[in-house]
Amino acid sequence: MKNFTLSFKSLILFIGVIQIGTVFSQTTASYDITFLSVWENEIVDPVFGNGTTAIPGNAHWSNLVGATHNSNYTLVEMGALASTGVKNIAEAGNNDALMAEVLNEVNTTGNADQWLQEPFSPFAAISSATLSGIVVSSDFPLLSLVSMIAPSPDWMIAINSVNLRNGNTWVNEIEIELFPYDAGTDSGSLYTSLDQPTLPNPEPISVLINQAPFNAKPIGTITISLDEVLSIDNQDLTKVLMSPNPSNGLIKISTSNANILKKASVFDVLGKQVATISNKNLDVSLNLNLTALNRGVYLVRLELEDGSQSTKRLVLN
Repeated sequence: MKNFTLSFKSLILFIGVIQIGTVFSQTTASYDITFLSVWENEIVDPVFGNGTTAIPGNAHWSNLVGATHNSNYTLVEMGALASTGVKNIAEAGNNDALMAEVLNEVNTTGNADQWLQEPFSPFAAISSATLSGIVVSSDFPLLSLVSMIAPSPDWMIAINSVNLRNGNTWVNEIEIELFPYDAGTDSGSLYTSLDQPTLPNPEPISVLINQAPFNAKPIGTITISLDEVLSIDNQDLTKVLMSPNPSNGLIKISTSNANILKKASVFDVLGKQVATISNKNLDVSLNLNLTALNRGVYLVRLELEDGSQSTKRLVLN
């Protein structure tokens, strides 16, 4: 355990999921994801407090981090051993190794679509973090997140492979109560215990319900809400050609005369828009110059003249 947070990014194995409504089948959608903590001593807050001892004065959370991915990748799972990335977050709030693990799945295996990261505000036990406008593809519909409970030996919150699809439809809203987890890599029993690596080998990730310093109440709630449907199944979308892909940054987008491209927007793996171009002359072909962007994986949202949208994956070499 460390008494400080280096950098944060991850969260969530989950217990109890409430799904509320769905929408018609789409290929991509935008979601807002918010975690709100209720980490407090049960004496101070008899209704919601989940701590059986005093909460440290410097109590806080590491960044909320994770990925959208498919079923071939598991970021964090109760009963399994923590990866190096999850261990580093749970013990020190350092997300560098986990980010490298996720980006390897994005760029090498193709099992993940994007790395997610958002800081908490305020720097306190009672705090929140919101990932806004996260673009999710039906090819990578699973959401995993993790964040350190800090300070602590190796305690965290996490969700594992929450599916944002219900059959062929996007789930409208999901609410998840989160509980503290032990990463199984440090044997300290107090918030401020000195480093005590679990020997001879790490133990599987386990839940800390009714294990000191926690009771059986959740430490917070995550809400995943559908913000917008971004692309619609439409035969005209199959007529959109983006090439070459992978590319050196010079890209040509071609459409049919029947449904011309109106605008192209480019997003990085964190969901940030990094480029946009409008087809003001309504040309059948539109050239994009993305040579100023760093190498990596991007999402290109294509908006056609009839209002339909498609999101395509682009690799820049």
